[in-house]
Amino acid sequence: MVNKKKGKNNKNKRNSFVEKRTLFYPEDLQEYGKITNLLGDRRINVMLADNTEVLAIIPGKFRKRCWMKVNDIIIVSKREFQEDRWDVCYKYNDDEIRQLAKEKEIPNSFLDNNITSTTDIFIDSEEENQDSVEEENSSDEELWEKL
Repeated sequence: MVNKKKGKNNKNKRNSFVEKRTLFYPEDLQEYGKITNLLGDRRINVMLADNTEVLAIIPGKFRKRCWMKVNDIIIVSKREFQEDRWDVCYKYNDDEIRQLAKEKEIPNSFLDNNITSTTDIFIDSEEENQDSVEEENSSDEELWEKL
C-alpha cells in the first residue's frame, strides 16, 4: 500500500488522544510558581506567590519530555539542604491552569491575558444578556406608550 500523504506515516497521530490528568496540588514545602526567565543549563527564574523571585532547577526526568517556557505555571519545592535553590516538581497545562483559577488556588497575578477562567467568561456573557433584555423591554414599553 502506497502512502498517499507523501510524508511520515501518521498512524500514531490518528490513534492518539489527550488523556485528562488528575489535578495535582502542592504538598509540604511546595508552592505555585510562574516562570519568569529561562537561564539555560536546566535553570529558571521563578516568581512565587508572594512575589519573590527564586532560582529553580529542572530535574532530569523533564528533559526532552516536558518543554518549559516563560509564563508557565509550575509547582516548585524548596531544597532542605540549600535554602536558595528550588526544584521543579510539576508543570500545568492550560486546562489545568483554568481549573486552578476557577478554584482560586493560584493568584490572579499568575494569570495571563490569554488564559481567562471560564467563570469570568460566563459572568460577562450573563451581564451582556441581562443588559440586552433590559434594553428590549424599555424599547417595547416606549412603543406601547406612543400608541
